[in-house]
Amino acid sequence: MRSIITFILSVLVSVGANAQTISHRITAFKDYQPAVVELTNGKPLKVGAANIFLKNSKLLYKSGSKVLEAKLANVKSVTIGDKYYVKIDTILAYRVDTVGKNGLYCATTIDMENYRLDMANKRHITNFEIGDHVNMTALESTKEESNEFPLQNNYYIEYNGKFVKAHELYVLRAIPKSKRKDFWATVREVGFSWIHEDSLMKLLKVISEGSLK
Repeated sequence: MRSIITFILSVLVSVGANAQTISHRITAFKDYQPAVVELTNGKPLKVGAANIFLKNSKLLYKSGSKVLEAKLANVKSVTIGDKYYVKIDTILAYRVDTVGKNGLYCATTIDMENYRLDMANKRHITNFEIGDHVNMTALESTKEESNEFPLQNNYYIEYNGKFVKAHELYVLRAIPKSKRKDFWATVREVGFSWIHEDSLMKLLKVISEGSLK
């Protein structure tokens, strides 16, 4: 009986942890703020007013009265406030925590599929397009509290200098055979989730340092 109760509680904790969060903004930060962009050649570039666009987890910056989306081709990392972002493929992911030289990163984006479904249900249209500049007219004309954007977290693990998606197949391919026993023991634990930060940090520690037992 005790084991059944433990299992039910673990499931409830997992469901609660995976519940989708809502943002009332389309940017990660409420205000645009100074940022330091590290270019791929290692040079730092100071930006006076920057933010992260939650639609696609990319860098926005202000130029006069316009809000522009930065091209990430030459970007290696971005520091805004107390958050450090790295470019992974075509998005920016912030550093959750590290274990030695390895780390856990997260790219938070708007779940566009659920957003569109929600908008269709509400019969409400919001200008949410991006071209050479971000057209935010409709958003700025409404109260921030009235906007509801469902968010999703996409996790990545940096292991031995390479980034892999936090997924059983990709992480298993990235680690050496000597780490696989501890890997399987961790991911098969009751309550483990690939979208739960505590679970992923425990796994990162195991594959970085060895068994926790």
